[in-house]
Amino acid sequence: MQGLSQQEFSTLYESCRNTVYHFLLKLSGNPEIAEDLTQETFLKAFEVMDRFDPNRGSFSSWSCTIGKNLYFKHFNRTKKESGNVSINIENFPELSDGNHDDPLDLEKNSISSALREGVSSLPEPEKSIIILKEIQKKTLRETAEALGISERTVSRRLLSAFRILRTYLESEGIGL
Repeated sequence: MQGLSQQEFSTLYESCRNTVYHFLLKLSGNPEIAEDLTQETFLKAFEVMDRFDPNRGSFSSWSCTIGKNLYFKHFNRTKKESGNVSINIENFPELSDGNHDDPLDLEKNSISSALREGVSSLPEPEKSIIILKEIQKKTLRETAEALGISERTVSRRLLSAFRILRTYLESEGIGL
């Protein structure tokens, strides 16, 4: 999309800013990092706008892909500097504990806690695939677009993630 004016880009920015921010917030678990990366995402998108092809996907998906790539660069840089960084799984209420006295609720909470820990321990991009596909209920295509990988790769990595999670849960004494 060459020849896009700043005003036209500004309109695209306004329509997608929150989507990109919340996507990066889910990945990073840190509002400041998400905000910084959102700004970097749109600066980069403006620089390479001529590469955007509306026939291949939406501006929102394309922007999320740029944001995801910037996040992984940040993730790898920070990991090298500090030795460990991961997606903050606590940002996913779908896997939250709960404070109930019912024995069934306690068992569910125990399983949820082990599942949260298992997902947190997954390597990238398996962790992102589980979050996008299984927790946020994105389609295979949406997950592939968001991560910039093929649908087949998403399927293979999803199976790999499930195997890793199964092994982890079994090691925690939770049989499936």
